[in-house]
Amino acid sequence: MLLLLACAPEGPVTACVVEEPVGTGVFGVQQVCGRWWFVPPEGGRMWSAGVNAATPNGSRNGVTGEYAYADSVAEIHGSDEAWGQVSTARLRSWGFNTAGSWSRPDLLDLPATINVRLSGGDWETGALADWFSPEWEAYVASQVEAEVVPRVGDEQVLGWFLDNEIRWGRDWRGTDTLLQEYLGLGAESEGKSVAVDLLLDRLGSVEEVNAALGLDLADRQGMLERTDWDELDPGTSGTEASLTLAFLELAAERYFGLTTAAIREVDPDHLILGNREVSVMVPAVVWEVAGRHVDVLSANNYVFVEGIADAALNISGGLDPAGFLQAQYELTGKPILVTEFGFRAADAGLPNSWPPIYPILDDQEARADAFEDYVREAQAAPWIVGTHWFAWVDQPVDGRFDGEDNNWGLVTEGDQPYVLLTERAAEVFGDVE
Repeated sequence: MLLLLACAPEGPVTACVVEEPVGTGVFGVQQVCGRWWFVPPEGGRMWSAGVNAATPNGSRNGVTGEYAYADSVAEIHGSDEAWGQVSTARLRSWGFNTAGSWSRPDLLDLPATINVRLSGGDWETGALADWFSPEWEAYVASQVEAEVVPRVGDEQVLGWFLDNEIRWGRDWRGTDTLLQEYLGLGAESEGKSVAVDLLLDRLGSVEEVNAALGLDLADRQGMLERTDWDELDPGTSGTEASLTLAFLELAAERYFGLTTAAIREVDPDHLILGNREVSVMVPAVVWEVAGRHVDVLSANNYVFVEGIADAALNISGGLDPAGFLQAQYELTGKPILVTEFGFRAADAGLPNSWPPIYPILDDQEARADAFEDYVREAQAAPWIVGTHWFAWVDQPVDGRFDGEDNNWGLVTEGDQPYVLLTERAAEVFGDVE
């Protein structure tokens, strides 16, 4: 099919005649007249309008232990399967076309993004696995076997997320760099050996390591046995910063290289969507390495209260995501999926107290306005291939496991839609061309 598109991501509007992308039986990505799109299995173009955590459970109340949303689902719908049918119809009527991370693709008749969870770390604490160890390789293989193999050839899989919000260095979960984390491992760990050898390769000898860092280590074994490496505080320049950056690139290459190879060995066709990265916490080198291995970059990209984004970038040394992650696109040339964003309002009857880094809007009309402004700006960036809203249902009034107690939902814990927001979503997503 031929179509006429007005396309001008940069410069004056021009018209171009193109053929609709041809389907391959699974989702792909393609640039059409200067704009990136997902290509459905049957062909054509799709901009992914997703929602996270669309499940019949909701979050557990961290105080009472109750699942208020699950109780509402049982009372209103009678079964999870009935909830899935109703929720699929709702989402489609609201303009959503994708089940985002942590959703129930078995219950929702929508294309789905699947989180394979390959880092082996702990998202909440930021604890890391040793990515250079055979144990981690075995873990990756087992996760791919469990999550990917059963879905090979599945037309409803939009793509694979490798993991969620990995800690690439300093962030809200810890003050050590990735190099310091690995040098803090035990002497027998493979990752510790890799980190020590990087210091030796870069500086030349144990004596030169001592001279550069003000240490008094006898030999390589002494380096392996030392676990406190505060001297490697990178600052913004100099030897410490150079070493920190070099190890970050090495670790990222190991992570993205092994995980993507493990998936493609069993499933060479589905898209790999990268990690759901915290947009303000990821250094340029990590984006660059990821871009060499994945098909799409993914970013959790919120609007923060004034000063938070700058502080986060200062702590992490991250690449500024201004302009809807334009720098990330220019660095890698890969299309970008916004995998998490949301807004909360004061009139929902929830505390909206944690974390205190996001704006609290006055009411649901302001929330709908903020949604529209965000998505239309994303749609105007030709490298953005979709936005995924966080989340399906509000968090508990007493907070979930980590204390979050926000009005993020499309629906309340009583399963009642926020009509101003859902009507606006239908309007905004209906305009994607």
